[in-house]
Amino acid sequence: MKIGSHVVLCLIYFSTLTFFPHEQAGAGEPINLTAEEYVLMPGEYLVNVLRNTYNIPDHLIFNEYLNLIKDINPDIRDINNIKDYQTLLIPLNLPPKNKKYRIIIKDKGAVPGTTPKIREQKKLSVPVPESKRMLSLEKVNINRIIQEGLTPLLLESGGILQQEGIHEFPYFEDSQLSLDTSTYPIIQFANNTNVILDYHNRLPVEIKDVIKSNWNNYIIVPYGENRGFESILDQLIKEMNFHKVIKHGDPLVIGQDVLIKIVPDWIIYPDVSSNKVFVINLVHSPAQKTLTPIRNYLREYSVKLVDIDLFEEKGEESSPVKEDTEEETGLSELSTMDFTDKLAFVDGILDLAGQDYLQNMPISVYSRDNTGLALKITIDRTFVKNGKKHLIYLKNKPSKLLGILKKQGFPLLILASDEDAVTTIDKLLDFLNIRYKSPIIRFSASRTYQENKIWVNIPGIFFETAGNKVLLTHHSLNPPLISFLKEKGVEPVIYQ
Repeated sequence: MKIGSHVVLCLIYFSTLTFFPHEQAGAGEPINLTAEEYVLMPGEYLVNVLRNTYNIPDHLIFNEYLNLIKDINPDIRDINNIKDYQTLLIPLNLPPKNKKYRIIIKDKGAVPGTTPKIREQKKLSVPVPESKRMLSLEKVNINRIIQEGLTPLLLESGGILQQEGIHEFPYFEDSQLSLDTSTYPIIQFANNTNVILDYHNRLPVEIKDVIKSNWNNYIIVPYGENRGFESILDQLIKEMNFHKVIKHGDPLVIGQDVLIKIVPDWIIYPDVSSNKVFVINLVHSPAQKTLTPIRNYLREYSVKLVDIDLFEEKGEESSPVKEDTEEETGLSELSTMDFTDKLAFVDGILDLAGQDYLQNMPISVYSRDNTGLALKITIDRTFVKNGKKHLIYLKNKPSKLLGILKKQGFPLLILASDEDAVTTIDKLLDFLNIRYKSPIIRFSASRTYQENKIWVNIPGIFFETAGNKVLLTHHSLNPPLISFLKEKGVEPVIYQ
């Protein structure tokens, strides 16, 4: 059943954080309120998310859900003015009025999942935007960041990174100053600017003064203490003299039917005559790095993605990151379904749902032993669910026979020959009592949903049953997208 008006019927029992409504009537065990986390992106409004993503009707949104969301998200002061990137708990079922309840957090991961996550505190923390964090130099490995993140930009800008050998300064006052670049890496830019990376603050103050007073084309970074790492990147990027640099700007949306939405830290346009775009994002762990297939997909649109992992612990020796050129063979195999053969199409949906069924099965409605008459009706597809035989009609049967089947209490699904594929899928999944999402499915482009900066939006219908995740779509998917979905554990199926 679709998440929305039917969501009240879905009760998923997991684990434990008890909330008490403002009014309580009586005691008793708290009931389970299932919720999942949702990150509100720029330009999104809570009411539209409830209406379009969770398919909740307006009367429930305004009469029930908004008040409940405010109760279970105590950090929201004004439900009508929610900050961008705020992580919200969205309830998937409504508790009875005046009853205490405990919240069960469903870990979405990249797509709706089934793994429970117990919220142990009542007050939810508000995520701090990346731009407002002071990233200490002590917590980052600048050598690695230069190799993994800045090298592509340096190559694009014509800069040179010197990390080996001795750098000699011009002769001055009968003196010669030199630096070991393995200790003090130097970036030489095309405009003759030289940036000395003194990230351990090893240069003595008097030497810094000598450099500053004798050579105005040398810059020491960082020049001072308590400087945030982000400001250092700002300075280095500025020295690269690109055509256009946008920091913390509007989201970048790429694609046509399948849309990739990027909330970047920096967008860099190297020159006015090129379509090439660099996107730089600061991430906090390897799990937040963008998966390789999406990197390859973006490269097809001339977008080079650079994830700078600030807190990954690595040894002093760090090898440069390899380009994301791994083959998508094998992983890019794709299942297809032909809607022109409607019976075969229905069989395909039942198979994907893991539902056993019988074809063209005669159903005995009346037995001669009991009534003196016998009637058998051949049904296109039958299956047993929850101990009850379910019937699917795909042919035009006489209405009186249908009435007899209904009178006998058989759950009956009638599929008209002129129904489109989406209607057929919706009706089948509802009949199978399977929750699903449509029409746009949003996936995190990394291995985590927390503070994710890139989303992949694919039109289709997503459902999960018996541990299998399935995405049905009528849009074509190229090999990187297919590999991405399979890396996410999702089986993509194209219907035509």
